[in-house]
Amino acid sequence: MNGLKNISINKKNNILLKGLAGAAVLFLFIFVLNFFNAQIKNSFYFLSYPVQKVFFAAGETASGYLKPVFNVGNLAKENENLKRENEKLLFQISLLQAIEKGNRALIDMSLQSQNRDFTTVMAEIYGLDGKDALSINKGSADGILEGMPVINQQGVLFGKTFEVYKNFSKVVLISNKNSVISVKVQQSAADLSALEIDGVVKGNGGLEVYLDLVPVDEQINEGDVLVTSVLEGVFPKDLLVGKITKKEKNDQKPFQQAHVEPFFSLDNTNNLFVITNYKR
Repeated sequence: MNGLKNISINKKNNILLKGLAGAAVLFLFIFVLNFFNAQIKNSFYFLSYPVQKVFFAAGETASGYLKPVFNVGNLAKENENLKRENEKLLFQISLLQAIEKGNRALIDMSLQSQNRDFTTVMAEIYGLDGKDALSINKGSADGILEGMPVINQQGVLFGKTFEVYKNFSKVVLISNKNSVISVKVQQSAADLSALEIDGVVKGNGGLEVYLDLVPVDEQINEGDVLVTSVLEGVFPKDLLVGKITKKEKNDQKPFQQAHVEPFFSLDNTNNLFVITNYKR
């Protein structure tokens, strides 16, 4: 009888030991996986970069071919070529306003002058992470850190880095719903002596943004250009953000809002610039 009890106890002990051993192995596996998570992601980037780059380029090309097909019969959609010409005109208008106001920071950015108050690292887009994030082929090995602003060659703000690995980084666009940017309203009116109006641009998802927290007694107009301010200390001032397309004002509320057409565009955009240092 005692022998049977001993056998039963030994079996229970063996099961318990095996369970503890299994738990220890599982814990060790999870620890190692988390420890090497960044290295694994970085290695995966090296292996997948050529393929993702091809698919990204192919997707851009296919999108360009298919757009006319999908736009047939839909006269409400804006012609892509006219849109780009309009954007160029807006850049030129903003530049002329900057010249008249003596806004040297915006002039230097628009003309790609070497006399800047910040430095940049050029990066190539190799993939999209949803509609409001993308990946670039530069990382910590290139001096990239989390929270660095990302622009294009015209000085248009795209967003900022939010995940940085050794050889690549992820960029969250200003249209992300968690994005909030302090901006100034450059009024399109002829009165250049008017004081600049402060507000914030918030992401609305789906590559869309809107203007918020503008005092209700301030006068803003359709066509006014929005540029970054230095209130939050994240972005250099005078980076191009977008233009106001429609106002939403209620005198019963302390602030007014506005629909904004962002200047950034992912169409035919291959290279971006990460601002690695600037004087605040």
